[in-house]
Amino acid sequence: MLRLLAGEAARRFGGRAAMVTGSSVLSFADLDRLSDQVAAGLAHRGIRIGDVVVLALPDGPEFVICYVAAAKIGAVTAGVGAGRAGLPAELDPTLVITAPRVLPAMAGLDVVTLPLRRGPRPFDPAVLGGLRRDEAPPPPFPPDPGRPVVITFTSGRTGPPKGVVFGNRQLEAIRAHGAGARWGTGDARLVPYGLGRIGFATRLPVFLQTGRTCHVLPEWSPEAALRELREHGIGVLQGSPYQLERVLERGEDLPELTLILSSGAPATPELIGALRDRYGVPVCNRYVCTEAGLGLGTRPDDPPEDAEVCVGRPRGGVAVSIRDAEGRVLPCEDQGEVLLRSEAVMSGYVGRSPDRSVFAKDGFIRTGDRGYIDHTGRLHLVGRMSRAAES
Repeated sequence: MLRLLAGEAARRFGGRAAMVTGSSVLSFADLDRLSDQVAAGLAHRGIRIGDVVVLALPDGPEFVICYVAAAKIGAVTAGVGAGRAGLPAELDPTLVITAPRVLPAMAGLDVVTLPLRRGPRPFDPAVLGGLRRDEAPPPPFPPDPGRPVVITFTSGRTGPPKGVVFGNRQLEAIRAHGAGARWGTGDARLVPYGLGRIGFATRLPVFLQTGRTCHVLPEWSPEAALRELREHGIGVLQGSPYQLERVLERGEDLPELTLILSSGAPATPELIGALRDRYGVPVCNRYVCTEAGLGLGTRPDDPPEDAEVCVGRPRGGVAVSIRDAEGRVLPCEDQGEVLLRSEAVMSGYVGRSPDRSVFAKDGFIRTGDRGYIDHTGRLHLVGRMSRAAES
């Protein structure tokens, strides 16, 4: 899937920026061309379908190039970022791509260290080092909806982070949900989270199809976020409640702003109201757990108070169920565990077989969150369960 989308995005959008990191710009055309070359290099190194390629890299163009390159030859990308002192033992990677001083010495692993540097415009392919081969990648392989593509990790707020596997089937569901049949309708966005997290790793197909320019900060801070938003006239502010609160505290104007998106954790009614009052734009509240792939969210045309009290209604192939400890479906207004189901639900955890601690028999995923559905169909979150799937 990513191979086809990257090629079509290059054809349609060409020199448009796919990613901006400081002064370094990577176009859609260069993303396709360079990922072809890296795909050829990975194949030459012996990487095959199903092999795990770990990206222990800072957020930037190198990450997305290597991710697309791995997908083009059927390898599985695990994006661990640059903040880990080691690699999760269950990954068993065939290749690790990293940068200087990111990981300790690792005996017995094939490790490529890229000489990263943030150079002038455009992106400098020399930072990819010996990964590139100036030749065509291997020919496309037969489609397989069940083939794994990417491993992303849970936040670890209730235990050690777990590797969550998404394949072609899940990425296609996310693409259809986020882009449908539309091409070229995406506006520029500031990415507030690591590229290995679910918000980027599973939504790259949407960004490619819509031609969205992703602005990536080497390190997020409210000052850096505000500067990027103003300098590039970005109309959407998105982030976790913590990030949005820190931006709000600065009290600075954002005259180009048209929408605010809160996600990643429950936002208080006070924060939602303060953001709406300060910037005079709609504020949407979004909800998903990593394992579910897709979730819910209020919309800009919903009543303003919806974002203060709920996380929206089920839409677009996403089903919600509230159940008690025995798995029985509860009626409206009764509190219980929130379960989600869609075609985007994960294949499973790395190194673990799916079981009832995570999946219900009817395919719903347990989120570990406690909530209820009101008489209008809105989902309200009220806390965490004492035991459940962790997000």
